[in-house]
Amino acid sequence: MKNTIFLLFISLLFIGCSTGSLNISKNKELIFTYDSSNIMLGNKITDTDFLNIKDLFVTRYKLQNIDGRVLFYEDARTALEYEFNFGGLYTVMYLFDNSQEYYEVYRRNNSRLVQIKLKDARYLNVLIQSSDTQVYSFAYGFSNEEFLKLAQTIKRKDEDKIALLRYKGIVFDSSSEPLSNWSDEVVYFAPLITPLRSLGRH
Repeated sequence: MKNTIFLLFISLLFIGCSTGSLNISKNKELIFTYDSSNIMLGNKITDTDFLNIKDLFVTRYKLQNIDGRVLFYEDARTALEYEFNFGGLYTVMYLFDNSQEYYEVYRRNNSRLVQIKLKDARYLNVLIQSSDTQVYSFAYGFSNEEFLKLAQTIKRKDEDKIALLRYKGIVFDSSSEPLSNWSDEVVYFAPLITPLRSLGRH
């Protein structure tokens, strides 16, 4: 009986702490998965860029929908003996010219929806997924309307609060270039990555 109760508790714990994933599917679509539901964010890859900064591997995708809306999606992975030095949010803020200001719209477990202030005082709507210290991914370029709809879709409870978007987010078109700034200086002098910390070390 005790074992049954324990297993039930563990099952409920995992259900309550479900995590999201943000990936390019086999069909070359950008899919955000949450609670076993798939949300398609982009269905046509128009450009791909691969960056290798020694112990860091980054793939950047430019995606477009049939309505012409463009998103950028970036997947960053460290070498096996390295990990990210900071959490997903602060890593992404460094990549956007070391941004010092953000507003959180909604957060659920390993997924965050934030507005990040850029150096030119514009704002970017960014979905960040960071469940592993060696793999971070994020997508940006959502309109405010789309961003709020996404937050509503993954909201777990009716009483969960979704913040008002204070500023209009940048949207992109087919001529736009990614805004992230990956460089040796950012990666190694911030530093964004660090040798893998041993288990039990804080």
